[in-house]
Amino acid sequence: MPAWTADHAAPRRGGTVSSIQTSVGHVAPRALIICGPTSSGKSTIALAVAQALAGEVVNADSRQIYRGTRIGSGMPSEADLAVVPHHLYGFVDPAERYSAARYVDDACAVIDAVARRRHLPIIAGGTGFYIEALTGSMPLDRPPGDERLRSRLRKEARAHTVQTLWEWLAVLAPARAAAIPSGDSYRVMRALEVVLASRQLADPHMQRTPVRSSLPCEIVVLRVRRELLSQRVVTRVRSMFDRGLIDEAQTLRSLAADAPALSGIGYAEALAVIDGLATRAEALDQTMHRTRAYAKRQETWFRRMRDAFVVDADDTESAIAAVAARARERLAVA
Repeated sequence: MPAWTADHAAPRRGGTVSSIQTSVGHVAPRALIICGPTSSGKSTIALAVAQALAGEVVNADSRQIYRGTRIGSGMPSEADLAVVPHHLYGFVDPAERYSAARYVDDACAVIDAVARRRHLPIIAGGTGFYIEALTGSMPLDRPPGDERLRSRLRKEARAHTVQTLWEWLAVLAPARAAAIPSGDSYRVMRALEVVLASRQLADPHMQRTPVRSSLPCEIVVLRVRRELLSQRVVTRVRSMFDRGLIDEAQTLRSLAADAPALSGIGYAEALAVIDGLATRAEALDQTMHRTRAYAKRQETWFRRMRDAFVVDADDTESAIAAVAARARERLAVA
């Protein structure tokens, strides 16, 4: 990896957007966030905009953080990574668990370093809770994790609907449940973990919420027509299998059978082929189906983002021009 990826290792404990400091001679960070569903062209657009605006790309994809997942996660190619500085790609061990709180710490360190170079941080990815954690829409503080508790909650989630889990949360902590939509499975599960781990009612006002205004940013959401997005998903999945997804999955499993990196869509399907449980054609179809479903969930997530600027990304070149123009206008970059 290029030398600049070392920025992610800069120490910053308890970092949040609001912890990025300014001082005499230090340019206050400002950032462009490019998000959208899988196959919407985020990486390509981010790279082109970074070239046009003297930017550096910061990953916001929870699968692309892992080493050895280049094919399955759709990570930018080595050639693309060499064009402009890219950060937080392929730097976490495949067997290691990585949280949104740690992501904020790492991303803030990178953003601060990019700003010191007087470059524009361009945060690109499709993991909505990473982006919301970074911009301050999601509280991060919670008691230390208990793997037995998490295992229990995963079993409950398989057995019950998210509505039932929310009702359970409402019994344990009514005020906390009232602050979370009953259909938001991620936040419901996190809240249950906090409440059950602490054995006391959680006060949402005690949660640490970064102040978004501390990081002037412009959020751009890429939108692609459903039919075109579906076609892109088909092309992407076929390319993944043609480029060696099955071998990549085998390598990851040899490192750790339960590696978090293997939770990405496509790996379970690839391993099913290896284990003789599915044909390659069946694995392709299932991966396409799951990827389309994931893209729909991402679209739903990003539609509710407040203050986001939506860009039509059916045509990539037009989208690049629109995103660059928006950044120039809103972030005062040349």
